[in-house]
Formats: sequence, C-alpha cells, structure tokens
Amino acid sequence: MASAGVTKTTTIFHLDGKRFLGRTPDGQQLMIDGESYAKTGMNPMEVLLNALGACSAFDVVGMIRKRRLDLVAYRVELEGDRAHGTPSPYTEIRAVHYINAPGLKQVMAERFVDLATNKYCSVASSLTADIGFTVVLEHQSDDGDDQDGSGAPAGS
Repeated sequence: MASAGVTKTTTIFHLDGKRFLGRTPDGQQLMIDGESYAKTGMNPMEVLLNALGACSAFDVVGMIRKRRLDLVAYRVELEGDRAHGTPSPYTEIRAVHYINAPGLKQVMAERFVDLATNKYCSVASSLTADIGFTVVLEHQSDDGDDQDGSGAPAGS
C-alpha cells in the first residue's frame, strides 16, 4: 500500500437547486450544475470525464515538449458509458487523442498516450483505486445550535 502523499482540499458551496461552486484554497473556482435547464456548468460526472482527459493530456503535452517538438493542435474527445440505476458509475470510458505535432511518429504518440493514461494520470489511477471515504456531518439546527450527532446541543 502506498504511503500518504499530498492532501488536496476544496470546498463545495450550494448556490441554488442543484447548482454548486467548487473553490480551492488558492481561489480557483468551478461551477458544477446538475440542473436540466439554463446550465451554468458541468454536472459532476462530466467534471470527472473532463478531469480524466485533462490529466492524461497534461502528461502527453509534457512528453511532446521534452522531445522539443512543436505542438500545433491537440484535443482529447471522451465518452463514457454509465450503468443504469443509482448510483450510475462509468462502466466504460473511451478517449480519442488527436495530436498534430510534426515529427511525432505514430508509435511514439501511442506510447505517450499509453504512459500518460495508464501510468502517470492520477485521475485514471483514482478511478481504479480502492479509495476510503470519511464523511463527517457538522449540522446546524434551525435554532442555531450546533449538533454533534448525539441530538444534544454542542457544549452541553
């Protein structure tokens, strides 16, 4: 089992309905929207799919630059199949990398994409990992008293 590494944090703020704002400690923000109308951001599963594509793309771009090749254009198109029911996790994800880098041979491009996706991408690794979840509830009742889960007001 790997030892603990860097801890990342973010805070999710409820805005309205199924609309949320994610904010990191350095002020980066992401709109997350589960509404079906007038969407203001991606839904959580779209965010996950985009995170996977961007994660592998970061490394592909880095490998191309290490070879001192000019990267004219690059995009990754992803599609994911989800299970029926609740929850409905991805059961299959397909990614197609479109790379325009003069001098980059097909075999090297395939190696870069394979390494980026299957070895270096932390998002891909997280999707196949056995991850523990710890959930804590900090509840504030209607009368303003914090509850510790025992039913008694905090501090009593």
